[in-house]
Amino acid sequence: MSLRFFLLAISSAAGIAIASSSNLFFLPVIICLFIYCLYQRRIELFFLCLFFIFLFFFNFKLIDHINITRFEEGSLRTEASLIDIPKLDGDRFSANVKTREGEIFSAVYYLNEPSEISKLSQLEPGNVCVMNGELKPPKNATVPGTFNYKQYLHDKKIHWIYRVNSIEDCRMTGNFPLKKIRKAGLDFIKEHVPETSAGIVQALIFGDQQNIDPEVIDAYQQLGIIHILAISGLHVGILTAALYHVLLRLGMTRESAKLLLIAVLPLYSIITGASPSVLRAAFMTMAFLLFSLINVRLKTADALCLVFLGLLLIDPYQLFQVGFQLSFAVTFFLLMSKSIIQQIASRIGQLIMVSLIAQLGSLPILLYHFQSVSLLGLVMNILFVPFYTLLILPFALINFILMLAFPSLGAFFFRFLDFLMQWSHQIAVTMAAIDPVQIITVKPGLFQLLFYVMSAVLLLYKLETSGPGKASFVSSLLLVAAVVLHLLTPSFLAKGEVVMLDIGQGDSMFISAPRSKGNVLVDTGGIVSFPKEEWRKRKSQFSIGKNILIPFLTAKGIRQLDALVLTHADQDHIGEADVLITQKKVKKLIVPIGFIRERSDESLITQAMENGIPVEVVQSGDVLEINDLTFRVLAPEEIDKESKNNSSLVLWFRANDISWLLTGDLEKEGELSLLKKYPSLMADILKVGHHGSKGSSGSEFIKQLHPKAAFISVGENNRYQHPHQEVLNILSDFQVHTYRTDKHGSIQYVYDNKKGTIQLHPPYDTVPKSK
Repeated sequence: MSLRFFLLAISSAAGIAIASSSNLFFLPVIICLFIYCLYQRRIELFFLCLFFIFLFFFNFKLIDHINITRFEEGSLRTEASLIDIPKLDGDRFSANVKTREGEIFSAVYYLNEPSEISKLSQLEPGNVCVMNGELKPPKNATVPGTFNYKQYLHDKKIHWIYRVNSIEDCRMTGNFPLKKIRKAGLDFIKEHVPETSAGIVQALIFGDQQNIDPEVIDAYQQLGIIHILAISGLHVGILTAALYHVLLRLGMTRESAKLLLIAVLPLYSIITGASPSVLRAAFMTMAFLLFSLINVRLKTADALCLVFLGLLLIDPYQLFQVGFQLSFAVTFFLLMSKSIIQQIASRIGQLIMVSLIAQLGSLPILLYHFQSVSLLGLVMNILFVPFYTLLILPFALINFILMLAFPSLGAFFFRFLDFLMQWSHQIAVTMAAIDPVQIITVKPGLFQLLFYVMSAVLLLYKLETSGPGKASFVSSLLLVAAVVLHLLTPSFLAKGEVVMLDIGQGDSMFISAPRSKGNVLVDTGGIVSFPKEEWRKRKSQFSIGKNILIPFLTAKGIRQLDALVLTHADQDHIGEADVLITQKKVKKLIVPIGFIRERSDESLITQAMENGIPVEVVQSGDVLEINDLTFRVLAPEEIDKESKNNSSLVLWFRANDISWLLTGDLEKEGELSLLKKYPSLMADILKVGHHGSKGSSGSEFIKQLHPKAAFISVGENNRYQHPHQEVLNILSDFQVHTYRTDKHGSIQYVYDNKKGTIQLHPPYDTVPKSK
């Protein structure tokens, strides 16, 4: 590998990172770079790297400066063209659309009648339609550790969610012909391949994973084998080699064949979705072909660095995409280890080494973005990579071509592939469910991440240059030290927290003691669902448990909660408990007396016991000791058969000398009973009962508690119009500072042994920039 190209690639990444966040993470890199160049007496190389830092810094600043919107929030009727393949899932239609002004919106339309399905399913890239709807700004991640959709859209240069009410007067244009070919191919596979394997075939041939069973996708991601479903260098290599030999057979000269391939590869990239792995592989191949035409031998690592520089110069936002980072990092690590792999005689040994190195290269990135990695992934990679590489991928490609010519014959052979797919999916889902060696830890800090990367690179460098020995052993100890220090971080540095999670119209509060010595979740939230017609049901369903609670807990480095406390059996408080229970995220379940009122409540308790989770029933007077956390149970004293809300579990606890009162959905009658039993009851912070409804938080109750602050968990624009103005007025009259999840996002109280602060995660803390 040319050191110059490698250092220029690092410099470009440093320039973009500094421009995007203004942090000093890359300052040590620049200092080390300067010391190295000074030691090697290559000052000109240092100034060249410094030039690239400034070049990519100002390039990012320029692109980010013009990444703004011309529109404002509100109603909009416009003519817009579809620029991507639209998605139709149940009664939800979504697509990226481009206005005449050149701005892109993320459009969403909800069908009113099943007759609209056939009409909308015919829309494709290039269609121009008249749309009427509302522009809404996308939300930030209002819960720490969850996916930031606003940032994701911003990096795609999209600033608005376009909630469409009507789609009219659609007409076809000649735009986006390659994306039309892509859609035709996807539709063809959907029609002719069995449903259970159609999604996999679409992913392997056209790079589209949206029709794969979500359970299968989750399993592949958890086990670290999702990369086998992405189009990568292997696909591009097979296509290039096959086409090259066909063109030579047809009588083309080598030069003409190479020029044609250079022209075809960008087209192939678009047809297959233009993912980072496709672009990397396609442009690296193009670089090899181009340099071979001028009789210059290009090293693979140099090609990797040149493509890295080129792609970031065009779109610097790619640096922050997980797919981009993984594609280049894993390829870089494999190239660094080329001689290590070649020294192994057996194919199986080489495969194991490739899997080990790929895992090593992806480890820092996976821990940074997902805070989890499965050690079982090494074994699964060894099993699944050859299975897909040698059998599934060639079979899918050949059979797809066969099916284009002879549909019936192709469909017959795809039944065999379907059998193999069902078998492999079942293994993956089963292994993911019982995965005993999944590591979950906190998000590494920037300097921890740098330590990871440098120790991993040093280890491979020593193995590559010196082979196994003392130097390699010392380098491996550095990597082990990086992992151990990262795993122990929560035990030494984690602060205590009380977090009211923004989960919409529901309740969920997370409480953690300092140094992670006690983690409790009080209620889970839940979506109140109503029966839907079959055609309205969606394959991809949003789940508070899967999409919010588990990512939040994972970001905290929590594999299992010490306790899940359910205050009462309303859906908006316990609706996601089954998700946490079935995924074994809970050590103990705590419920109040009288919790079971319906069959569904009883089935939840049974589900917990079947999963080996002990269930504890508590009532007024009990004390819960959960590691360093202590909760006093104030209610219920007895079962209120007429009201679930007034049978809510009421908890009082202290966090850093700040007293808290959690009241569930307690109403005024329950509040008065609580005051009667505890006449001197006070609390610094009150979790307002029943989402601030008119039936809770009476003036007598607030007067007695004398809280300094009140937290209200409430959904944005909820149909109940919570919190009620009367409740807000009472809180204001008693000078209680009020925080609401619909206005402030998640409300987080962070404390240690000395002080505590309240931090907010607002849904709209920045307004889209407009001209």
